[in-house]
Amino acid sequence: MGHIEHNGRLVEQGETFEPVFGYKLTYVGRHGLRHVFRDGEGEFSRFGTITEPRPSRPVMLGERRTVVEEVPDARPIVGETIYIVTHQMSVPGGWQDIEKGNCRAREMQAGVYSSTAGIEDGALRNVAEKLWIKANEVVDAHPYTKLGAVLLDVRLQEGTGAVGGWDDPGKGFEIAGLLEEAHAL
Repeated sequence: MGHIEHNGRLVEQGETFEPVFGYKLTYVGRHGLRHVFRDGEGEFSRFGTITEPRPSRPVMLGERRTVVEEVPDARPIVGETIYIVTHQMSVPGGWQDIEKGNCRAREMQAGVYSSTAGIEDGALRNVAEKLWIKANEVVDAHPYTKLGAVLLDVRLQEGTGAVGGWDDPGKGFEIAGLLEEAHAL
């Protein structure tokens, strides 16, 4: 006897439930990796999904994100709110603010976005994209960005012993200097 989970409760094989109001669905069972259901039109199947949350991967130094926070406002705005949009970069100990801006957009848009493509509201996405572009200059000049380029040379082992190659003894000093400049050491 199999089961699935729906809205925090177990649905047994053969049991009928309502995933949305007025739509009755019967869980028929499992066929390989697929779950079989029956509704008023007939049977269909769907791939099973993972119920446990996936472990989050560690944040890499130099990663970027956009944070959209709601600004508390005493004056009510119907259907809209004011947001602070912050472009951030990952550094040791947390996130460093690179660029900030304000935007008036529709409600329920606050959150953390890894790219501007995930932002639904057009006005808010436009402000976030402008901040992302302005932040490029700061991020490109940041020691972690330079360090990433140096480490890529070392990992790819491109060089022949010449100055600047992966096997140049000066690479170690360059890496140490970039870590010191970034206040990581």
